[in-house]
Amino acid sequence: MQDLNIRNATDSDLPRLCALRDARAQHEAKLLEATVGTSRFLVAVSGLELVGFASVHIRQPLTAAPKSHVPKLSDCLVGPAYRSLGIGRALVAARECIVRDAGCEQLYVSLDPVENAWWLQFFLRRGYRTLQDAPFRKKEFRHLSGRIETVEVWRQDLVINLRA
Repeated sequence: MQDLNIRNATDSDLPRLCALRDARAQHEAKLLEATVGTSRFLVAVSGLELVGFASVHIRQPLTAAPKSHVPKLSDCLVGPAYRSLGIGRALVAARECIVRDAGCEQLYVSLDPVENAWWLQFFLRRGYRTLQDAPFRKKEFRHLSGRIETVEVWRQDLVINLRA
C-alpha cells in the first residue's frame, strides 16, 4: 500500500482503534504500557483511515500477565477491507526494527497455527523457527464484542535471530 504510515498509537486514536476491535480497556492498557516504555503500540494509517494496529513487548508488562518470552510480538490486526495489501507485513517489519534498535538479539512470537496456518507460514518464510516440536493448548483471554472471555486455543512459539 503506497500511502501507508506506521506510527506510535496515541490517546486520540482510541475511537478508531475501538472501531477495528471493540476492546477499549485493552487499547488503553497498551497505550499505558507504551507510555512507561515496556512496549510499543503502533497503528497503520492510510490517508485518514486507521487500517490496523500491532504491539510489541520489549520488557515484561506492568499491567498484564507476564509473557513467556520477551521481546515478543503481540496482537496484530488489520481491518478486513485492507487485508492482503502488505499492511500486516509492514507492521511486523516495523516491530522487528524497534526490537533490533533496542539492542535485542532475538524476537519471539506466539500464534495459533490451527486458525492461522497462513500466519505460521508467513513467519517461517521470514526466518522464524518453532520452539516446540508440536503446537500446544493454552487458555487465554479474548476480547469479544467488548467482553473478555477465556478461551482455549492452540499455540506455537517461534523465534528469530535478529543479528543473523
